[in-house]
Amino acid sequence: MPTGRKGEAMQPSPAPFDADTLTCALVLTGKATPTPAALRAALVELYPAGNGPTVADVLAGGWLVPTIDGRGLRLPPLSLAEQDARLAAADAPDQTRQPDATAPANNSKGAVTEPEFSESLKGGESREIAGNAVPRFSYYRGGIAATIPHAAITPAQLHTVLTSPRHRAHTEALRAAPVGSPQRATLKKGLDYVTPAGTFTRRANTALERTSGLLVLDFDHVPDVGAARAALLADALLAPELVLLFTSPSGDGLKALVRADPSAAHLDTFRAYAAYLAHHYAPLGLVPDEAGKDVARACFVPYAPDAWLAPAYAPAA
Repeated sequence: MPTGRKGEAMQPSPAPFDADTLTCALVLTGKATPTPAALRAALVELYPAGNGPTVADVLAGGWLVPTIDGRGLRLPPLSLAEQDARLAAADAPDQTRQPDATAPANNSKGAVTEPEFSESLKGGESREIAGNAVPRFSYYRGGIAATIPHAAITPAQLHTVLTSPRHRAHTEALRAAPVGSPQRATLKKGLDYVTPAGTFTRRANTALERTSGLLVLDFDHVPDVGAARAALLADALLAPELVLLFTSPSGDGLKALVRADPSAAHLDTFRAYAAYLAHHYAPLGLVPDEAGKDVARACFVPYAPDAWLAPAYAPAA
């Protein structure tokens, strides 16, 4: 470790801490009003190198304040000016709301052919990921029985949760259970999960609040996960559309979050990806689970230390 002029070890430079990081920390704690101990543990997960803020730093920066009983922490109250601004914004027409992904498709055809898929990807690289264009989707805690979302998160925040040790013990226990056993199924259903297609008021196809411009492709029972992963990352058409790629909870599959045109029907986009993958990569097991056609498709969150995140979606340094 580098040392200062007097031989003292130099501390690593503090990592950036912003509103997105705070959201991720609260997701890791599992509560909107965590205890200081829970927040401290979450900060250790976010900054394993020891270069992150402490609970005292978060409080001093005004990111959180003590609850009335002093046992927990919460977001600071809004100022009068902020309250007025939010009320004014609520009264103004919403110019940013994206089309509802559940709207009827203009295309009445069935499976989409490979040429149509190729056309749908042209110009994809020009789409920017900045500011409020960053996609957000619902995160659910407590397993599949929980249908009300806990938070709205970004791909980068999901990547942090995937690579943190939060779900390590749960994932290892799941993979150690006999394949096809009730124990394995129960453990899988107990994992946290996300609905990548957007934010929802509850997990249901009819409860979509805002589309994210993403969809999830599930690949089960892949013969060679490493080879399949490499093929996806090397494909000239698919690679630019990949946002997040990680090993499934079972360990023998992959989950891919890919970009989708929010103005197109979710089902049409899913079929386009499925047709292209089946045509090119069926021998590798890269045929997505048909259940992914549902806009409220749940994607379980395991421990995935090798999760890959597209550089464009990484937090700003």
